[in-house]
Formats: sequence, C-alpha cells, structure tokens
Amino acid sequence: MYPYYPTCIRTPHPISNTPLPPPDTQIIRRSRWPPPPPQPFKPNLLLSPNHRTMASSASPSDATKGPVLSLINNRLCALRKKRKRILQMESINKEQEDVLRSKPSVLASIKELKKLRRQFSSALRDDDAPAALEKGEANNNLAANDGTAEGASSTHTSAEDQGMDISLGYDYEVFFSFRGPDTRLAFTDFLYTSLQDVGIHVFKDDTELRVGEEFGPKLLQAIEASKISIPIFSKGYASSVWCLKELAKMVEFQKAGRQKIMPIFYNVARSVVRYQTGRYGKAFLSHEKKGRYGHETICQWKDALTAVGAIHGWDLHSEKKKRRQGEFAKTVTDMIFSELKKAHLVVSDCFVRVDKHVDRIMEMIGDETSETRIIGIYGMGGVGKTTIAKIIYNRLSKYFKRCCFLSNIREMSERKGIEDLQNQLISDILKTKRQEVNTVDDGINTIQERLCTKKVLLLLDDVDNMKHMDALVGKRNWFDVGSKLIITTRNKEVLKRSEVDDQYEVTGMDHDQSLQLFSKHAFKRDSPLDGYINQSERAISIAGGLPLALKVIGSLLFNIKVEKWDSKLEELENIPPEDVQSKLKISYNALRFREKHIFLDIACLFIGYDKDIVIHFWDKSKFFPDEAMEVLQNMSLISIEKDNEVWMHDLLRDLGREIVLEESNLKIEKQSRVWDPEEGVDLLRRRKGYKEAEALRLRLDHRRQYCFTYEGFESLSKLRFLEVENEESLIWHQSPSNGPPTNENSDLLPHLRWLSWHRIPPTFNITNFFMEGVVFLDLSESEITDDWKGWSHMEVSYMLDNSYYSVLLDSKVIFA
Repeated sequence: MYPYYPTCIRTPHPISNTPLPPPDTQIIRRSRWPPPPPQPFKPNLLLSPNHRTMASSASPSDATKGPVLSLINNRLCALRKKRKRILQMESINKEQEDVLRSKPSVLASIKELKKLRRQFSSALRDDDAPAALEKGEANNNLAANDGTAEGASSTHTSAEDQGMDISLGYDYEVFFSFRGPDTRLAFTDFLYTSLQDVGIHVFKDDTELRVGEEFGPKLLQAIEASKISIPIFSKGYASSVWCLKELAKMVEFQKAGRQKIMPIFYNVARSVVRYQTGRYGKAFLSHEKKGRYGHETICQWKDALTAVGAIHGWDLHSEKKKRRQGEFAKTVTDMIFSELKKAHLVVSDCFVRVDKHVDRIMEMIGDETSETRIIGIYGMGGVGKTTIAKIIYNRLSKYFKRCCFLSNIREMSERKGIEDLQNQLISDILKTKRQEVNTVDDGINTIQERLCTKKVLLLLDDVDNMKHMDALVGKRNWFDVGSKLIITTRNKEVLKRSEVDDQYEVTGMDHDQSLQLFSKHAFKRDSPLDGYINQSERAISIAGGLPLALKVIGSLLFNIKVEKWDSKLEELENIPPEDVQSKLKISYNALRFREKHIFLDIACLFIGYDKDIVIHFWDKSKFFPDEAMEVLQNMSLISIEKDNEVWMHDLLRDLGREIVLEESNLKIEKQSRVWDPEEGVDLLRRRKGYKEAEALRLRLDHRRQYCFTYEGFESLSKLRFLEVENEESLIWHQSPSNGPPTNENSDLLPHLRWLSWHRIPPTFNITNFFMEGVVFLDLSESEITDDWKGWSHMEVSYMLDNSYYSVLLDSKVIFA
C-alpha cells in the first residue's frame, strides 16, 4: 500500500518520477508514489492545515495520529454512505428523525468511530494549542486564511459528521454559531450539554479550526435544516469571517420566514453588535484593510449584525447580578424548550406516507402566498385527518412565529369548556401565561382585540359543531393577513357554514399503503413476513383501508403465532375491535334520534340500494329522510356512489349491526332488525310469542318445505320491512297452514312499508297483508300475471320497468 500524506491547499497532481520525499518534509498536497491519474480535489474537512502538517512531522506520535485519523475518517464516510442507502431503501418518512432504530449496528459503528476521531483530533489540537495561544489572535498561524479558520465558529463539521441526511427537512432543532476560543470550553459547552439533556437536537462542531474559505453547501444546508439559530456574540465574534458568513445566512433564512434567530450577548453589549462599535468596529477595519472581501459583502455582514442586534435575546453582559454560566444556560434551555414544544407536532413512528393528500392540501392552503387561508379537512373517524393535518402544520410552522394546536376540541370542550380552549389559544399565540377567560363572550372579545394583528398558524382538531367555530375562529379578520387555519372535523356541515376557503375529504388507504401500515404494527417492518401473506391480505380486507383499523388489528396480531391468526381474524370479521368501534361510535352518538334510526336501517338493510328509492321507506312526516341522509353524508357515515347507490364503510356497517345486537341483548326475538336470512327463517318458524323485529330478511331454499302460519306473521306486528328471496319458484299447497288465511280485511303486518318477494307463486294471496302503508313492492321474477288477484288490492299509478319492482305512494303502485 502506498503511503498517503495530508494536504493543506489545492494543487494539481504532478507527473514526475522523483523519489519519495522523507517523512519530515513539508507536504502541501495529498499524493501517492508513483502518482495516480489526476483526481478531483476533496479536502479533508476534519483536519485543519496545522493538523495536517503536524500529522506528517518528524514526531513519531504525531506521525501515527495523522494516518489513523485519516483511516477513521474514511471508515466514517463509508458508514454514512451505507446509512444513506438504508434511508433510500426504506423510503423513510421525512418527518421522522429516529428512522434508523432498526439499524443499530450502523449507528453504533458511527458513534464509536466519531468518539475515536474526537480523541485523535483533541490530541492533535492539544499539541498545537500552546503555540497558538502564545502568538495570540492577531498573529495566529492561520492568519493567511483571513480569520476563516481562526476562531471559527466551531459549529460545524460537515452535515455528514453529525450523522445527518439533509433531505429529511428539519434535521436539527438548534444551530450554534460561536467563536471557539471565546466560549467553547465555557458557556457554549454548558448550553450544549443542557440542551442535550432535555432531548433537544443541537448542531455543534467539535473541530476548532477549519480549512479554506469556501462556504460549503453542507454547512449552508445545516443552517437551513435547523429550526432555531443561536448566535453567541462574544468579543471576538466579528473577527471571524466564518461567523459573519453564518450570521448573514441566518438572517437570510429568517427574512424568508424559515427560521427563528435567538441571539445571546455573552460578553459584549448589544449596542456594540448592533452598531459595530468597539472591537466589532476594529474587526471590520481589519477585514476592509485586508481587501479580501468586497464592499458589498462587508455591508451584508454589517446589516446582519444590525438586524440580529435589534432582536430581543439574552444579554448576559448586562446582568446586574452575577450569574453562573451553567445557571444561565439552564434559563436559556427552558426558553428554547418552550419555543420548540409548540413548533412541531409528533407523528406516529409507524406513519405511512400519504403524499397525495398532503400535496393537494398544501396547494389549497397556498404555503407560498401571503393570503389568509382557511382549509377544512373532513372524513370518517379514524381515517387519518389529524395525522395529515399535523404533517401540514409541521411543514408550515417554520414560516410562522406564532403557532397553536388545539387538539381534540370535541372532547376537551365537553370536559373543560370552550373557555379553556380560548385560554390556550390566546396564551399560545401571545406567548404569555394562561389567560383567565371567564366566559365564552370574554374569550371572543379578547381573541378579536389581541390577535387581530398577529399572523398565526392555527390547527383546530376535531371540531364538532358551530359553537366551536364561533368561539375560536369566528371571522377571518380575527387574525392578521397571511394567517393559515386548518380545521379537521367529522361533520362537513361545520365547514359549509364557516368562512372556509377549501374543503378536502380524506379517504381510506389504497392496498399498498394498507399493507405497509398493517405490517409496521404487526411485524415492525414494511411488509409481511413469509408465511403471513394470505392472513395479512385478509386483515387489510377487514380494515377496509381505515388507518385506525389497520393500526389496531396489526397491534392485536403482533407476536401471535401464525396458526392462531385465522381464529383471531374470523372473530374480527364478525366483531370489529373495540378501540375502532369506540372511535367510530363518536359520530353515531352525535346524531339525533331520527338520524340514528335511519343510520341503523342503512347499516342493516340498504347498503347498495338506490338512494331515490330508499328515501321513500321512511315516513317523511316523522323522519325527514332527505335532511337525515344529508346529515349522514356530512358526517361521513354514508356516501352516495356512482349509479346513486348508498354506500357505507364495512366497519361502520358492523358498528350499526353491533348496536342492534347490544340493544337486543343478543336475543333474536328482541332484535329490531334481522339482516341474516337464515336467522330470519329461524325466527319466523321456531320462535314463539311476540317479536320485536321491524325488519326481516328470509331466504327460502327450494330443497326444504316451508309452512308459515298466520300466527307466525301475526307475532311480527312491528314489521316495516320484509324481504323474501326464493331460490326457485316454490309449490304452494292450498292448505290453510301453508300461509295466512285468505281474509280480505286482514290486518296482518299493519306497519309494513317495504315488501320484496322474488319468484312469488301465483297461488300466493297478497291480500292477507295489510297493504295500505306499503310504499315499495318488489315482485321480481314472479309468475304472476295480469289476472293475479293481488292487483285488485292496489291502485297502479304507472309502470317503469316491466313489473320488476314497484314503489307505492299513498297506496298507488309505481313500477320502477
């Protein structure tokens, strides 16, 4: 293996055959002998020029440290590339920072190598430190670099050195900018440790000196990828070109609304920073004298200092009472923690990307416009409205200084009152202690008066009714121009009656998303394990694309052996998980009595039926079905699909049927709606006594003989809906026991409104039923003719479709 030597400046590779230079020779380029073809120059960002020179000096220990450090850096680079490949392969969610928990070996290796690298770097710096301190700042041996490496803000190894993938968005919460010799071993270290202790992710470079003057793209990305930048102004801050460049970029990002600057005036007065007097003025005279930077660049640095000097930050210099630096660091930490707490909302670790929804809503809200926008997100419970809203909120929060997230408004208003929500809104936006709003009207007045000049980002989660909207965001002029308001609700009607600019309905997940989300919970990975494919497909079929159900079912099946999956899935197919039902039942409980009645009818009887026909089933004077159906649609409990069919999610259907079973205490004779045809036959033939059934389905098998008695139908006096399916036309005997007796004045089934009997034999006498209240008659595929006696019992209004089924209004038959 050829020996490598460090470099400090960029030079082309020479092509010569001179002998290998001795070890103590000053090397100014990285080369090997004989030389390879010319390669693009790649500076080692981890070593300063001094350190590189020292690594090749005559000292045996130093000569050892240099190559070892180089090997460590090369290994780190390889591990980071591996980490990047992992991120790409797993399609990691951009909102997560703990995406590599499943790859501990890579992280552990990086961590250990970084620790080892710091030890070698520290040893090299310690060897050079006495000389550097002896010469002082002005005569620093890196003066040729015009201060760019001298006293550099020590904030920044490359972004990769921090194990960071810039593409993840906000990879860091806090970015430090400071001059190393002034504060590294004192205040900066205290503050860094204090922030780390409370879990705040800080970008900080432990390499004191830097190579070259180019403001690298990685450093630029590191600043941009942080939520808060904290410049720590010390006496020598302005003498460092790197510090000034960093500060200029911070101000640029702040003006674009993408970052917040929170300055600390460590041992220099605020006025010195703002007006560039004293040491800061002398530092700029030095920069101008050297002539390395143009007048425009220097003016940009001065403007940045002026802008940040005017920001209210922490002024340790002016503290009358001498405070310990550790204590002051704790105070700053508390403030930063409070600031970050409201700026980013937590999204589940098992989140599956839903870019389609997010991108569409971002278009609606106009994140790059200065207009006030109010966007409503609606959908059934458990469909993922809150998760999507949180992602939108997190994307927008960097543009706003004043943000507020009011979660679970429906429940919180019931528990603590709307006044408590108003208190939280006011205190979060004004960044003050909790306000004492005693009444809703007081809260409305305070919001209007105090927040009308504030540009806010506001997320209202689970708004239940107009009272919430009126009390929290009554008018768009309650907030300043440019505010963005996001509202999630199950009730679309709330959005219709508000000043909402756009509405977006969140629908269920597709097959691939469903399988991925289910697998994250059931297997802790993105796809099913071998041997579980069929069961996983069955599980996502039960969930029907509902994220809540996928999460719950996946968690229930986690760590269960494959042989037990089938029995568990069979149970779930009949009885939805309680966690899912309780979430869905919130919408049901919000309905009024008549709306609940119609919801249960649809869940048990009318899924897939034509809306315009079904609507006649309910008495308009009692149930107001048109209005009730609209409410159910607004609450995302039903939808009207193509061909005008009434549709309901399978889990909502199961919820409705479970409610019916609970009301009957699982006793078939007390069940109000019997949707299972086999149970219907059993109820009619075998169960004696009075029955509560209002709806009954029957399927008659041609292989069996059915004899229905008058008493069997008489016990169904509450029946409103009767649907009978004959697999083939049955032979009806003329025995009295084979059906209700012929009686022109019979009052059998007095409340019947819907009668559907397919393949009815011509011998069946429909006049045994009380037909005056029937509004729907379906005798499809029956053998009856125009001579059938049943027609004399009805007045036919008009025929639409060859007698297949009929709608009767006011005892008049309408064939549809």
